[in-house]
Amino acid sequence: MKKWILFLALITMQGVFANELQNVGIAKYAVLEVLDDNTPLRLKDSENATRLTHLFKNAVLFADKQNDDYYRVELKENDYAWINKKFVEVQAIIPEKRFDNINKISFKREKNNFKALIQTPSQSAFVIKEEGNNLNFTLFDNRYDPIETKVINKNYRFILNEKIENELNLKYLNNSPLFGYDVEKVEEGYLLSIKKPPCINKKRPLNDIIITIDAGHGGCEKGAVAFGLEEKIINLQIAKALKKELRKKGARVYLTRTRDKQISLNDRIIFAKEKQSDILLSIHQNSLLNPSEVDKKHGVGTYYYHPQARPLAQKIQDNLLVATNFKDDKVNFASFVLTRPTSQISVLVECGYIIHQEEAQKISNKKFQKVIAKAITKGCEEYLKESFN
Repeated sequence: MKKWILFLALITMQGVFANELQNVGIAKYAVLEVLDDNTPLRLKDSENATRLTHLFKNAVLFADKQNDDYYRVELKENDYAWINKKFVEVQAIIPEKRFDNINKISFKREKNNFKALIQTPSQSAFVIKEEGNNLNFTLFDNRYDPIETKVINKNYRFILNEKIENELNLKYLNNSPLFGYDVEKVEEGYLLSIKKPPCINKKRPLNDIIITIDAGHGGCEKGAVAFGLEEKIINLQIAKALKKELRKKGARVYLTRTRDKQISLNDRIIFAKEKQSDILLSIHQNSLLNPSEVDKKHGVGTYYYHPQARPLAQKIQDNLLVATNFKDDKVNFASFVLTRPTSQISVLVECGYIIHQEEAQKISNKKFQKVIAKAITKGCEEYLKESFN
């Protein structure tokens, strides 16, 4: 941000910004600096609004409007997003937006990943979207002149095929389903990594697949409690049973916790990434804000956030329904902390409703927990065989 301080003549306090920038039509922008990593940029000015992306610390944004709690950020002409004021600091007011020139884009093929390094002098907002088997990475407030195609091989390639003013659009085209990707902040700029599709042994599809199992809650976080049962205990019991079943099939398996211990959600995600996981399975038991409705809503449900994880969620759900004979609580789209990671295929499983007496009795039974573990394992096998044959 120092370059902005030196470059801009007008440095203002936040109160001045409040007076200067009230209406959309005013041709002034506030330069915002993001204060923390993993800051959400949303489609609307609400905590419940869809997350468009997550920003890194020190990212630079341009706001053209504000209300009591949010700044409206202009990504490009007639394209806006919102960020909570508590996550940013106003650095300056400027009459028009400034744009950086991308220094270089380089591509690399490694053992397990394809990578694109975007070298830029400062950070700005970016969005990465799944489009079927492909990825579309857009970096705003940056210019890059060359139009080129980078062929990795006939099945996988990066393409810069559009010259869009003040915006980088980089596409990754893939003949196989996505199997994990990530954007990292590095010294040179941004590093986009896409995991190569796995080579699957049809007889042992889980062989050498790295899976992290997260037993939800733990320690003072009991989760849902009913009929003398604590969710955190059942989660860990099922997680351990699942680990055994997956290892029998050749998977390399890690648990985020092996005992009754409190672990932050962020530490669970970091753990899975450090293990270079291919799949992240978070195990839970469900409940309701109004338990009196449990006769209508109960059963097994599986949750995903990114499209790349939906096929696995569906296979797990299908197998759990057959194995448990529970009611179908469906495959659901949900923005949970443990479903949002993209580095691996991330799925959250609600094995049953702990507040439903019949289901609670079953999910707390060790033999039935093994039934659940086998069903999830079979779902993983079917997903790998059918997606990467």
